[in-house]
Parts: sequence; C-alpha cells; structure tokens
Amino acid sequence: MLQQHGLIAVMVLVLFLGVVNVAYTANSSGVKARLQRLEDIEAIRTLLIEYGQDLDKRDFEAYGNLFAKDGVWSGGMGSAQGPREIQKMVEAGFSRMSPTLYENSHHVLTSMDIEVNGDTAKAWTRWMWVVQGPDGKPLPMRSGHYDDILTRENGAWKFKNRHATTEINK
Repeated sequence: MLQQHGLIAVMVLVLFLGVVNVAYTANSSGVKARLQRLEDIEAIRTLLIEYGQDLDKRDFEAYGNLFAKDGVWSGGMGSAQGPREIQKMVEAGFSRMSPTLYENSHHVLTSMDIEVNGDTAKAWTRWMWVVQGPDGKPLPMRSGHYDDILTRENGAWKFKNRHATTEINK
C-alpha cells in the first residue's frame, strides 16, 4: 500500500511538473514575442529619426540607404524608387533651393505611431521643417505628416513606401 501511495505521489509530481513546464514555455514565448515587438518599434523609431538627421546633415547617400532596395518615396519633391534614385531626387530638390535657406535647418519629428506585424510595419509621423530666419530665430517653413510602410530587409528596418503630405506650407 505504501508503495502504491509512493507511485501515485510520483505520478502527481510528474503531472505537476509537466503543467508547470507548459505554462513556463507558453509564458516565455509570449515574453519573447512582446520583447521582439518592442525592439522592432524602437528600431523603427530610430529609422524615423535617422531620416531627419540625414536630411539635416545633407547626407543624401545615407538618406537613400534608409529605403529598401525597391523602396518608394513620394511627396512634394516628386517620387522615386530605390535608394540611389531617391538620393538623386533629394539632391536635385535641394539644389533648386537657395543654400542659405537650408544651411541651418531642422526636421522635427513627433507623434510617432508605429504598428508592427512580423517583418512589416506601418508608421505615421508628424513632421515640421524649421529653418533659421533672417533674424536668426527659428522659422517654421512647412509641416505635415508621413505615412510609412516599412519592411525588415537583411535584418534591418527600411522604408518600403514613404509618403510625405504637406499640410502647412509657408
């Protein structure tokens, strides 16, 4: 009888440990998925910020490289597809402006709303382009928003499609 109770105790223990293991594994995979989503959102937020920084530095090559190999940019400057063509479009757009207009300009990016779904994502971002006015003070030139579709390409987040909408134009 004692032996039978010992066997039952061992079976209950094995069953208990199995349930605990299943619960731990389920919880662990949930934590990993949530962590991955947060890491993706942060990587996309960094991409959005790099976009403005590259424009402000006039690093048009780095700017173009923020786009996927078949990425598209569309907006007030026109549209282009692929990193090199996007780089050329932005270089041409800035070459038509007075150099003093954008010597000390800043792209202010706010209100980022990012939704990740595996290796793709959508983002909406408010933007404002601020230049140094004739009096040396900040002068808002334009503002609007970006609608983005993003993709993970070779492990890095890139713009698949970025559309810039200008809502206020000085």
